[in-house]
Amino acid sequence: MLVVVPPSETKVSGGRDDQVLDVSALSFPLQNPTRLSLLEQVEKLSLDPKKALAALKLGPKGHSEIERNQQIRFSGVMPALERYSGVLYDALDSATLGPGAAWAAKHLAIFSALFGLILSTDLIPAYRLSYDSRLSRGTPTTQWADVSDILWSEVRGFVVDLRSEGYRRLAVVPETRGVFVNLVQPGPVGQRKALGHANKSVKGQLVRAMARDGVQLDSVDDLIAWGAVASWNFDQESLTDGRIDLVISGS
Repeated sequence: MLVVVPPSETKVSGGRDDQVLDVSALSFPLQNPTRLSLLEQVEKLSLDPKKALAALKLGPKGHSEIERNQQIRFSGVMPALERYSGVLYDALDSATLGPGAAWAAKHLAIFSALFGLILSTDLIPAYRLSYDSRLSRGTPTTQWADVSDILWSEVRGFVVDLRSEGYRRLAVVPETRGVFVNLVQPGPVGQRKALGHANKSVKGQLVRAMARDGVQLDSVDDLIAWGAVASWNFDQESLTDGRIDLVISGS
């Protein structure tokens, strides 16, 4: 099984000084042509800082992000789960997972605009690119569409998709391969409101709970059953078109 979370705009600086990005070493190599193409576009864009700020939707203080992109092939790398920061990753708190760290290394993945689907252990540099950034060959959403039909063929087992809607559009998980989890407030099926500002934090807590329990899920039914035991309300009645509501009370 694989649990997929979104990346974060904020990233930890630094990395291993003796090692740089090796695209050929990343997981799920069917994506490598797209990865290399996006890397080339990002590098070329970063040569014109003014244009890059606009394309990446950054303000005047975003020059440090452009500098990161300029050094993307030469800066140190670190595991993706350590690279990303922010609310979701703070709630997950991977440094304190204990025995759950082994589960995360095997079953946790991140889907980024630049590298696509990678395992949490894959070594990546700091960079800046969002799903809606404007590159010379179109947005990453447009470019990942070319491989979305084949990339899931490299994934074994059931997929639990915890991405945001924007990152989900980069490559939708086929209904026969997994389920997209929609975090919502209590209410009638079909009328529930999105969880809102607590969304990222709750996703981090959910992944942490999965890692703690060492879950092995082969189907939506398994997810619902685990949730019932672990106090996560995956509403079976809401299941449709490869989506299921995770109802968060007290939100």
